[in-house]
Amino acid sequence: MITNLSGSTANIAGINVADGKSITASTWDESVDVSREYKGLWLNLDSKLNSNGINLQNVSIQLPLRQIDLDTVNSNIKNNDKWGYLNNCSTFASKIWNSIASGSSKVDAGAMNTPASLAKSITKVGEAESYTLLKYNTSSPHYGSVYYDYPPIKSNNNN
Repeated sequence: MITNLSGSTANIAGINVADGKSITASTWDESVDVSREYKGLWLNLDSKLNSNGINLQNVSIQLPLRQIDLDTVNSNIKNNDKWGYLNNCSTFASKIWNSIASGSSKVDAGAMNTPASLAKSITKVGEAESYTLLKYNTSSPHYGSVYYDYPPIKSNNNN
């Protein structure tokens, strides 16, 4: 999840996001009911699934982004618009975080890149670096329309 705290509208993952608003970016395969349209990058799908009662278990840490960091994140989101068993949601999340994290703040999704391995790594980094552990086993609110692909296309599943 990326929250715009810039004081003005910011482009995040190809979407203009108002100040104080957030967007989630992740990759999914087409087996998720709401995402049968596309296998790859989804924006706000995580938060929509949670708002529909699907309890995605979350562990997260935060890092402030300068504009140069946001530019790096946006570039990496654009260049990682794909999903596969060996290039999955954990791969995506760790690539995006590690593109701006330094040294001991980097996370590891494991040899097979699994959500469980990434969650362990995030928790370990959060504890070691004294980051605020933002969420654990909680839902995130739905932040708006769901998009897929890059550049983003509004999903037909925006219930």
